[in-house]
Amino acid sequence: MTAKQKSGPGAPAASASFWRKHLLLIIGALAGIVVTLFVTNTLFDGSMEKMTGTATWQNILLVNVLVGGCILLFVVELKRQAIRVLLTVIVALLLGFLVTFIFNLDSADRFTRGEFRAQVVSEAEPVENDDVDLEYNKRRGGEFNKPNVVAPVSEVAWTFAGSEGDVVSLLAYAKNRRSDVNVLVELRDEAGAVLAAATSATELQVEETFDDLVSVRDAVIEGFALPADGVYTLYTRPEEVETGTALAEAMSQSQLAFEALLLGPIERVNRWGVWIQDAITLILLGMSFAIVFRAQQFSLGAEGQLYFGALVSGIIALNSPHVPGVILIPFIILASATAGFVYGLIPGALKAYLGANELVSTLMLNVIATRFFEMVLNFQLKPPDAGYVASSKFTDNAVLPVIVESTQVTIAVFILAVVVFISWLLIRRTPLGYEIRIIGSNLRFADYGGVNSKRTIMLVMAIGGIVAGLAGMHLANGIHRQLILNISFALAFEGVVVALLARLNVLVVPFTGLLYAYLRAGAQFMERDANVSFEVVRMIQAIIILLITAEALVTFFQARQKRADIDETGHTVESLEGADV
Repeated sequence: MTAKQKSGPGAPAASASFWRKHLLLIIGALAGIVVTLFVTNTLFDGSMEKMTGTATWQNILLVNVLVGGCILLFVVELKRQAIRVLLTVIVALLLGFLVTFIFNLDSADRFTRGEFRAQVVSEAEPVENDDVDLEYNKRRGGEFNKPNVVAPVSEVAWTFAGSEGDVVSLLAYAKNRRSDVNVLVELRDEAGAVLAAATSATELQVEETFDDLVSVRDAVIEGFALPADGVYTLYTRPEEVETGTALAEAMSQSQLAFEALLLGPIERVNRWGVWIQDAITLILLGMSFAIVFRAQQFSLGAEGQLYFGALVSGIIALNSPHVPGVILIPFIILASATAGFVYGLIPGALKAYLGANELVSTLMLNVIATRFFEMVLNFQLKPPDAGYVASSKFTDNAVLPVIVESTQVTIAVFILAVVVFISWLLIRRTPLGYEIRIIGSNLRFADYGGVNSKRTIMLVMAIGGIVAGLAGMHLANGIHRQLILNISFALAFEGVVVALLARLNVLVVPFTGLLYAYLRAGAQFMERDANVSFEVVRMIQAIIILLITAEALVTFFQARQKRADIDETGHTVESLEGADV
């Protein structure tokens, strides 16, 4: 065949087929690279010198590359649904911004409240008069519209005595730069007529003429000659806030808040560490739920399994101060996984052989685990001289080694990567995984096809317990480095959101865990940096999670309806396998 024949009509078609087949892979890879570069560039302010001057910068870059890999898996695994997830996130963030804007509509109120000072400045001799409030060059002050006060001060009218021809300057200003109060000042005669008024100060007056002024929002009547002897009034109050100013302030504060939400977790290495360490726990919990939910077992036992994993790993750590870390750490990992396995096996056996509802049994077992954890911690592990309920700090040999200095990002990153890979092999490439998928698609068909559904249900719950136990070990030996009360703060139940967002796909869970942890970390920095109240932050976070999860639930229930239709029409197992769970 000639070269011309080889490049015939079939070649363009083959080329087009190649690009269609690998388009998602290319898009995912590009998205992962962009995110990796963006996060790294933001962390180090775009400075290569700053990056290379940071200790363990290679490990930071490695973790960011793994984050990019999670985005690649997200795009490749979810395909077009990835666009739906991203659009849902964008809509949720826009709604969150709207909520923030509404709650910030009162942000301009800071111009109407705060501590202030007022004075009459003059080189003339003061007139002695015991019945007036002010004297030349003497200050008086107060606070406008102080919160939680029965009768807050909203205006003041202080009198002073003056002589004809006295040149005076009237000042009303914020006490210091912590007060944003925006005041006006008026000079009134004895009849109450306004002789002069001002609502602002000039830059020259602020910087050179009057040392007490704070900003141009302060009010100054400069160089006014009194027309006659008598008693005059210095009147001051906050200026009315215009609608445009209120809207502009609300927009400015909302932008500041969302900048903290969206960029706060990657502004500095220590903040980035908070995001990554939180994501590791959430991904492990999401993996636990995703594995169990794939078999249509609505187990919520990860909380109890987490507590048992943490307790076992903590007990071993506290009683092995002299065992080398290279031996102790693998043993702790194995022990926490075994504890989670055993505690996950209990509800599995109850469901498989006694028909117990897994939702009820796992919730009750969670209570048993948490109370048992508290009892052992309080009466057995807490040092006698401890001022609060917690164990002693673990020795260095029992703590997961840190891979990024000044953070709690540990080798749990690599443990997590192994867990994700093994979970994928289990679900997609083993007979047990096949049985899990079949049971999740149609339990009656699985029984009819000879699948030992009781054994599979027990094992799937126990395997989910392994991963949850590892999450407990990460909290105890990687983050807190001791056993404390409420070690998870109900974090396990947030793993349900992570699993649902990922459509129960174990390769997508790392991305959704990172996303959810990013929102959690961003909410902390939003509250801290933008002074957004805790309640508003939680509301925004709830709106985002609700919309994202609702979008995931729609797909989830559509898949269930599809399986029901397949069951009614009697399709083959291959059809069942094609259903996206």
